[in-house]
Amino acid sequence: MTIKIKNHILPMVMLLGAILSLSHERFDAPKFVIPAVLPVTDQQPSYQQHDASTELTHMVHSATAVALPNGNLLAMWYGGSREGHTDVKIYSSLFDQQQQQWQAPKAILDRMQVSNDLDRYVKKVGNPVLIRHPQGPLVLVYVSVSLAGWATSQINMMLSYDDGQTWHPSKHLITSPFINISTLVKNDAVIYQDGTIGITAYHELVGEFSEIVRVTLDGKVINKYRMSSGDKTIQPTVATYSPTQAVTFMRDTGKDVQKVRRSTTDDGGLTWSAYETTQLDNLSSAIYTFTGHKGRSWMVYNDAPKGQEHGRNTLALAVSDDKGINWKTVHHFERIEEPEVKESKFAYPWVARGFDGQFHLFYTWNRKIIKHIAFNQAWLEGKA
Repeated sequence: MTIKIKNHILPMVMLLGAILSLSHERFDAPKFVIPAVLPVTDQQPSYQQHDASTELTHMVHSATAVALPNGNLLAMWYGGSREGHTDVKIYSSLFDQQQQQWQAPKAILDRMQVSNDLDRYVKKVGNPVLIRHPQGPLVLVYVSVSLAGWATSQINMMLSYDDGQTWHPSKHLITSPFINISTLVKNDAVIYQDGTIGITAYHELVGEFSEIVRVTLDGKVINKYRMSSGDKTIQPTVATYSPTQAVTFMRDTGKDVQKVRRSTTDDGGLTWSAYETTQLDNLSSAIYTFTGHKGRSWMVYNDAPKGQEHGRNTLALAVSDDKGINWKTVHHFERIEEPEVKESKFAYPWVARGFDGQFHLFYTWNRKIIKHIAFNQAWLEGKA
């Protein structure tokens, strides 16, 4: 009886809820805003490393970051005694470009504040995602859980109109009026030309799949676009190539294929092709894609092959000249090769693009530090 409810009744209830939750207000057909890529002009390769976090908490994870108009960087992550604990908070830190130094991190959000904002019990928080909106404000989308584990997560949204110095109260995003749970975020959003935001989300409760949740700047959910038709595909990361064309790559949580999955759209994300398998290894680890000069696609990922005991002992950079059909691994940011070394974890990459054309990679280093690596387009082109 339990299996029948999970496999048949719950999906029907969630589908009905999704239909009823959508706004009846009419919006333009989705068209992507394409990130600007500065040309390489007499640029020397640049590559620098920093620690974005300190040892303020025992554990840190899931970094996100945006560039600020003054050239500085704002990064966030969650930290506490351990993942999922009630003491976990979301922290932020500012990188001063002139001094080339990260400021001391500070807590900006905890479960008690979220409980007060949403007027409901919140057990834990996690996975922040920062978005720079073209109209000016910063948007923070993050995960909260009231009962059980991450599979019952909900997503919330906050706005800042002073580049992250202060934040308006959280707003709960209603993705479904029935069983409004099991929506999580990890990677960057897409922005549409009408100012709406496409949150790249995923589900883990009734199946594991990816979707775009399209919302207005004030947090109204206006539509949802399913990105993967099957199971075991989560944490989508999207590369946009034109106002209507994009490719999404997804983490494979299964035990059989264990490769990065790929799907395409030609209508601004309204519909997506059946996902296919790429040549990139993926032992259920987070990935991040971004575009650069000459229309190239880049991906940061853990490239441990199937069968390896420790899937996150390496963090690699791959490049594609055909929108992610074929890939070549060209660099390793981290790689542990000594067999006597116990498991290391280099995980959850995120890449922010600066207004000066710099790229900023963030990732979790052994759950202890948020690492920051800055490189420019010339360094990337040297790897291609």
